[in-house]
Amino acid sequence: MLSQRTRMLIFAAPVAVSLALAAPALAAGESKGDKAILKAGVITKPDVPAEWTSKKGKSSGDALTGLKECKKINTTVAAAKQDDPRARSREFADPVPSNAKTAENAVYAFPDQKSAGKFVAAYKGSAATACFDKLGAEVARSRPTAAPPTVSPITDLQGVGDEAVGYEIAATFTQNGGTATLYIDFIVVRVGRAVLGFGFTNVDARIPQGPDIVTAVVQRVGAAEA
Repeated sequence: MLSQRTRMLIFAAPVAVSLALAAPALAAGESKGDKAILKAGVITKPDVPAEWTSKKGKSSGDALTGLKECKKINTTVAAAKQDDPRARSREFADPVPSNAKTAENAVYAFPDQKSAGKFVAAYKGSAATACFDKLGAEVARSRPTAAPPTVSPITDLQGVGDEAVGYEIAATFTQNGGTATLYIDFIVVRVGRAVLGFGFTNVDARIPQGPDIVTAVVQRVGAAEA
């Protein structure tokens, strides 16, 4: 049976991961080039540790419905979901539940680099920061935390793809006199006309496998667009 600490960590994560992963299915009418991008742009089994398990990803974009602070991102994602080919990875996880270590992503194939850049722009600036701050508060509301979650930009993404932006939510939970901090990372990367949205979770530190996973997928997409 899962401990209360484990349940709190696992249940809090999906509420937040929805923001980067609002791409539930493949859109119809994709070109040969789009198909290559979508195939290359999702996390696959070789990208994660061999012992990790996976299950079919489920759209959780509804978690942001009604959050006025996320209006710009919601509007941008809704337009992309209607008009642009997209795909979503399986949900990968460490088989030890108490680690709450997960990785998943989505990919969009836009018609050109300009359109892809406009999508990424929605995740930058004060409006995006306000959205992630609100999302951090939603994590705390879903499972009470020892202190208000902190939200910070991820600042070591230089050279990742053509442009990249990321945010990290750290939420500390109390259980049986101790604490555990869940780190939830969002990374949005543009590679040419493709945009990748990654979501990672881990306990007590940023997920160490994250950079290698992002790099593997980014490199595949770059090769697919070459």
